[in-house]
Amino acid sequence: MTEAEIYEFDLNGYIVYRDHLSPDHVREMNRILDGELRELSHWTFRFLDRHPCFMELMAHPKTLGILRTLIGEWLRLDHAYGIQMTREIQTGENLHGGPRHDQGEHQYQWVQGRMYNGLIVVMYALEDVNSGDGGFVCVPGSHKANVSYAPEVDSHLVVNPSLRAGDMLIFTEALVHGTRRWNSENRRRSLLYKYSPGYSAWVDAERMKQLEPLAANDLQRALLRPPSVGGREKVPFPEAGD
Repeated sequence: MTEAEIYEFDLNGYIVYRDHLSPDHVREMNRILDGELRELSHWTFRFLDRHPCFMELMAHPKTLGILRTLIGEWLRLDHAYGIQMTREIQTGENLHGGPRHDQGEHQYQWVQGRMYNGLIVVMYALEDVNSGDGGFVCVPGSHKANVSYAPEVDSHLVVNPSLRAGDMLIFTEALVHGTRRWNSENRRRSLLYKYSPGYSAWVDAERMKQLEPLAANDLQRALLRPPSVGGREKVPFPEAGD
C-alpha cells in the first residue's frame, strides 16, 4: 500500500481499488456463477468449491500485498461467501460491527507506528453498484469511534459506495457497516473473502478443512491453515506482478 492508501484506509476504515480485476476475469466468473446459481433463492451463496478460479482469487498477488500491510506476515482465510441481491432476493436492512466488537476480533489500532487489524473483508464487485442502489453501506471513520452509538441505516452518516464490476473494496470489521435494501433493476453480485491474523478465527476453523483438498499450491494451502500462535510460518507471499 502507498502512503496515500494507508492514510485513506486509516481515515475511513475502507478503501476502493478501481479495476482490480480485468473485464475478462469478471466475465468468466459471472459465466461460471450463472451456470451454478440457476435456482438461487437466498442472498448468500458459497463459491470457493465451484471452480479453481475462486481459489486462485483467494491468493491474488496484488490483494495479498495489500493484506500484508493491513494484517501482517501471518494471515489466513477465515471464511468466504458470495452475495447476490435483486429486488426479489433481499435481506433485512442492518448496521453492525464496530471497534472492539466481539472479543476484539473487530480490532483496529496503531502501536509504535504500525497498524494492527482483526478481521478484514475483501469484497470484489462482479456487477456495477451505483450510489443509492443499496447493498453495502458503512459509517466512514466509525472504526475509531469513542462513543457507543448506532445510527439508523438511512442516517446521513451512512454512505453507499459506488462500485464498478472489477473493483475491490476492502474494509475492517471494526467499521460500522451493513446492508441497505436493493433498489436497482440490476442485480448485485459480490464475492467476499474474509481474512484474519494467523492467530485468530471468527468462524469454526474446521470449516476450512473441507477446502484443503482443493488447494493447488503451497500458497493456497498456507492461507487455509488453522489458527495458531506458536510455530506459525509466514505466508509465502508472491510478487505483486506474478
